[in-house]
Amino acid sequence: MFKRFGGPFWAAFIVLAVCSLISAACTSGTVRDRAAGDRGEAAGSEHEAGGATGEEYEESLADIAERGDRQLPILVVREKIGESGEAERFGGPAAEAYENRAIPRANITIKQVKRAMAAADAIPSRASTSKALLATGWTELGPVTPTVPAIATYTDRETQNSGRVTAMAIAPTCVPTDCGLWVGAAGGGIWYTPDALAASPAWQPLDNGITSNAIGSLAIDPNDPTGQTIYVGTGEPNGSGDSEAGVGLFKSPDGGQTWVLVNASVPVSKDRSIGSIAIDPTNPDHYYIGTDVARHGSSSVNGGRRTPPNAPTLGVYETTDGGATFDLVFSQPPNPTPASTGNDWFQGGVNKMMLDPNDPSTVYAALFGYGVWRSSPALDGDGDFHKVFATHFPGDTFGDRTEFDLVDMGSATRIYLGDSSDDLAYSVLWRTDDANVPADELLTGGSNGGWTLLSSPVNGSPGFGSYFFCHFQCGYDMFVESPPGQPDTVWIGGAMNYDELQVFGGNGRSNGRAVMRSTDAGVSFTDMTNDARTPPLGMHPDQHAIVFATDPNIAIVGSDGGVIRTSGQYVNDSGECSSRPITREDLTDCLGWLRRVPTRLTTLNDGLATIQFQSLSVNPSDPTGDLMGGTQDNGTWLFSGSPEWLETIDGDGGQSGYDADNQDIRVHTYYDATPDVSFTGGDPGSWNWIGDPLQTSHEQRSFYVPLITDPVVGGSMFVGMERIWWTPDNGGSQAFLQATCNEYTGTFAAPCGDWKPLGAGKQGDLTSSAYGPDKGGNYVVAIERATGDSSTLWAGTRVGRVFVSKDANSKKPQNVSYTRIDTPTQPERFVSGIAIDPFAPNHAFVSFSGYQAYTPTQPGHVFEVSFHPGSGTATWTDTSHNIGDQPVTDVAFDDETGDLYASTDFGVLRLASGQTTWTNAADGLPPVAIYGLTIDAGARRLYAATHGRGAWVLQLP
Repeated sequence: MFKRFGGPFWAAFIVLAVCSLISAACTSGTVRDRAAGDRGEAAGSEHEAGGATGEEYEESLADIAERGDRQLPILVVREKIGESGEAERFGGPAAEAYENRAIPRANITIKQVKRAMAAADAIPSRASTSKALLATGWTELGPVTPTVPAIATYTDRETQNSGRVTAMAIAPTCVPTDCGLWVGAAGGGIWYTPDALAASPAWQPLDNGITSNAIGSLAIDPNDPTGQTIYVGTGEPNGSGDSEAGVGLFKSPDGGQTWVLVNASVPVSKDRSIGSIAIDPTNPDHYYIGTDVARHGSSSVNGGRRTPPNAPTLGVYETTDGGATFDLVFSQPPNPTPASTGNDWFQGGVNKMMLDPNDPSTVYAALFGYGVWRSSPALDGDGDFHKVFATHFPGDTFGDRTEFDLVDMGSATRIYLGDSSDDLAYSVLWRTDDANVPADELLTGGSNGGWTLLSSPVNGSPGFGSYFFCHFQCGYDMFVESPPGQPDTVWIGGAMNYDELQVFGGNGRSNGRAVMRSTDAGVSFTDMTNDARTPPLGMHPDQHAIVFATDPNIAIVGSDGGVIRTSGQYVNDSGECSSRPITREDLTDCLGWLRRVPTRLTTLNDGLATIQFQSLSVNPSDPTGDLMGGTQDNGTWLFSGSPEWLETIDGDGGQSGYDADNQDIRVHTYYDATPDVSFTGGDPGSWNWIGDPLQTSHEQRSFYVPLITDPVVGGSMFVGMERIWWTPDNGGSQAFLQATCNEYTGTFAAPCGDWKPLGAGKQGDLTSSAYGPDKGGNYVVAIERATGDSSTLWAGTRVGRVFVSKDANSKKPQNVSYTRIDTPTQPERFVSGIAIDPFAPNHAFVSFSGYQAYTPTQPGHVFEVSFHPGSGTATWTDTSHNIGDQPVTDVAFDDETGDLYASTDFGVLRLASGQTTWTNAADGLPPVAIYGLTIDAGARRLYAATHGRGAWVLQLP
């Protein structure tokens, strides 16, 4: 195993993380101990929301907590190596993107969402309006086989990752060769394999009739003996920045081959997610759905979020007529928080529901910020919901999360229950062996009542195995499940305990504890995170769902890295503890936790094409065979012409690019302003950190910053924050960067990176009052360089400012000047894309996100813009035409034909040269959000970065 971080750095990380979890106002700057070679630039956290280091918005504490100003070291930016992937999840990209769409208002209404969807539906199809495009339509590029090399994993063993899994359902009769498994992906829709126990399961997407790829829950109707009646709740309930709202509940009578919308679910779940489904096993017409907070929209460069106003009340909804009607039968309001702005955040969302296995008229529901409630006429004398477990810290900023499972003990019902608080960095496990008593006999807010606390903070004790089991982000990833027929077995999962791993500077007392298993009713646990091979295969650090085969020892786990399966056989691997620098209580823990680990873990991700791309970049010398793209939680990937892609670097992946003179020189970003450069074609292990000047600037910036390589001038790169920053030489001397700043072998004995801001003083700050009183503040969100000269640069800010510079590659960066070309007539909304005419650098197309209903005097989503350098003015022509009022996430210009392309939350549109009607660009794309477009007109290729279904390409006419 390699070691990239450790020692004093890790201690600093823990201090900062705990500080920031307790108070949104707790901040810190750089924590790198250069003498020790440790790294720790502060960075914003996607776990909470969108903004990054140095953001100082004039907001209430509640707004800050909602957006998330948790100042965490750069380790979290690259998220703890390899399969760990992303920054902590609440807020971030979709958070920021939602706010981008809402500007200048705080919220987007369901009316605007419906109008946008209607506008998208109204766009004429390609077939009906144009014969210019090829009939083949869009082609999927993958990753289909998503290969993660050993160096990019924390265990030093090659693996495969797919996109985030939020829900799973397994056939109740799962046996070898006949084990149906349905997987719900966060942005990738529903996938199915007929044999989840195969060495390499065959996957197929099931999206026939489902109009949203954001999935929150799955349930098989127990009343159907064939197991083919399935329900899917759309919208992701995990509260991450890119957890998007769904469009209701869908039902399939044929195992997911076709889906029908349950129409009555729409009014109760619009602008929400459906986080749980519970079906009465005695009556197929009787079931419950639980709704949760979710957000709309995202794009390649992202921002904040708000819950839309007038969204349906969060709570438990019941139907007794097969979905013809739904009634709200239980809800709780959002908990009050300091300086509350009225946002409901997660409190009151229903993350888990179950019917009592001994009495289906008894229903349990877990609510964010409240704990567990129960409706049981038999036990409590009425049909009301009564609290049976009080969460530990109801004042948690995002709402304490409680997960549970009900276990049939014969005449009694056992409950395993995990309770957590992100604010307090707290998670513990409870158990009651007989829940069949009145609610007031169960209720507890501590150690009283009918619950036994199984966790202990005492290092070396049996209960320490379940203590702090989902680390700092339980609100995002957490499960508690007991396999059917094994009442004394319970599995718990969450975020990895990085501080216990040697690779991150810990002493190695565990394998990370991302997933733990107990066979003594939760008293003690063993670590399932790694298997017993040398080197081991490891699980992804962020866990969301688990199901069990008919052999309950075989667990299938869903995470931010896709799906993985245990062998069902376990072995004592505690001999590994002797090779770790641990003694006393740490050694006791290690010996106990490793006494039973899986003999083998098997990734099931080959063919599960659900990677969530942020953007794609193209090698200009090989535009059909060489791509890079950053992804949520799964790093930056390389495409070299086949469905098998290679993860070139770990962590969250943002923007990327190729040097104009030497395409072996490449750049990528994690989240925040965090660039690396490779001088050897992006080989894993070749990436060198160049972000020090950006991190120490403390400027506001987007969660994923705009970063580009100059298309004409070799070595030149640009990053946008409050100012535009520039390096003329790929971040510095190749020899110095490779010796000092390599991500894996560097000493970091000196600052890495030589970025300089363009422009002097306030003239360089594109958000400042130097450029007028309107549309000020925030940060740069779009940068593009012209290919028609070596000096023209266009840029846009989060609230609608647009600039042109004619001397962007000046050898004296302080002399670079900008001309602001927008006026009060242009939208005060997020600039989502700029496409410059290659033959006329003063001519470009600019797209805006958001809804023009919020800027009625500033309509439009796509504009043709001509800049006049002599007068310093520009001519703006609205080319939105029939797009309707829907956010546009990016724009691309085909200079060969004069055609224009625009991406939205619903697909890709085309405006043929000289026409005034937008059409769908081509057939073949699944129903997935498009985060960015990349075009190579010479190669006749248009690439779409989807957030959940990988990369797609359209061969242009």
